[in-house]
Amino acid sequence: MTNACAAWKDRLRDAAVTPMADRDLEQHLAGCADCAAHLAELRSRRERLDALLPLLTGGAEPSPGFRTRVVAAAEAAGARQHIQRRTQWALAAAVPVLLAGMIGWAMTRWPAEGDALHDAQKLAAWKAPSDVLLQLPTGNLPGRPPG
Repeated sequence: MTNACAAWKDRLRDAAVTPMADRDLEQHLAGCADCAAHLAELRSRRERLDALLPLLTGGAEPSPGFRTRVVAAAEAAGARQHIQRRTQWALAAAVPVLLAGMIGWAMTRWPAEGDALHDAQKLAAWKAPSDVLLQLPTGNLPGRPPG
């Protein structure tokens, strides 16, 4: 197809899919072998595609058990979601119960700050920072010159 034939491109496509009614195009095709060959190629391609079309639409009907399988799958998915929701609610209810149990256990294990026995035990175990000095031998006190 030459540059002069580029103007006929759209008309050639139209002529490939519809019966030819354009007298100007017919006259051009009589004198231009390239455009005539291009039109023949377009028509051949259209015929091949038309032959394939029934293959695409022929299997458009679903198989006989399709509806049953889809409904069963939807019901199974709904049942799974129901079980998952129940499990989530059970876990949501269990968390506060476990938390309350842990807090109760911790309160019984650790004595309260105001408990007299607890305070006495802390006082008996307390050591002053200067108690370290009492454990050193008397001659080796820090800050004293040797001698």
